Amino acid sequence: MKTINFQYAPGDAAASGTGDNGKKPVKTRNIPQADADFRDLAEAVANSWLANGDIVLRYKKAPDFKKEVTDFADNLVSRITAGSLRPGQTSTLNQLNKQIDTGVSKVKTYIEKKYEEGDPQAQYARFGIIKEGRSYVISGDRNNRLPALQQMIDSIAAEGFGSEKFGTAFWTDIQTAYTAAFNQASTTTGDVSSKVATKNERKKAIRTVLASLLKILEANYPVVEEYKGVIRQWGWKKESY
Repeated sequence: MKTINFQYAPGDAAASGTGDNGKKPVKTRNIPQADADFRDLAEAVANSWLANGDIVLRYKKAPDFKKEVTDFADNLVSRITAGSLRPGQTSTLNQLNKQIDTGVSKVKTYIEKKYEEGDPQAQYARFGIIKEGRSYVISGDRNNRLPALQQMIDSIAAEGFGSEKFGTAFWTDIQTAYTAAFNQASTTTGDVSSKVATKNERKKAIRTVLASLLKILEANYPVVEEYKGVIRQWGWKKESY
């Protein structure tokens, strides 16, 4: 009988063992890494397993595996959808940051005119303006910008700058828009992180089953060419990914 040189999937426990010659078998990628390719393979294998009831694993049933694959595919779509919101939200925040930087420059002018006989820079902190590098700005850290914007609004009113072009109305509008954009971005980030974690856990579980099915198919079809034909029918279209 012709010996099969089985190619183990990454992460397969058997792949860490040694062959008859004492050397570790070469690891190749029978199971794709890319999410889309992984999903396509898993869906094809799940359908093939349902159609071949004589192939049995003790720890997993074909219908249960099919559901896991479907859940993974749905989760992948929802993660991509959530992630697609990020560019627009980032663009909105960037535009608001530019408006904030312009507003800070104008407010510093108001302060300098009012305190020209004293030390204008000593007044900046009350407006949420701090020194970063060589410049006086509202903190670039998103979490710090929200309280700094409230400081700006309060001090604008207290110093009598409320009716100026970059006065109370300007900063109130900026605060409202920035708070909404910040909250949306934070929600999206949390949602994406959660979906990625779920996706990775499901992918890990599915990968284990795929590796097991490769082994059991190899055992049931010991002739190399027949085995290769069977796994292609099941969904493995490539020698490696």
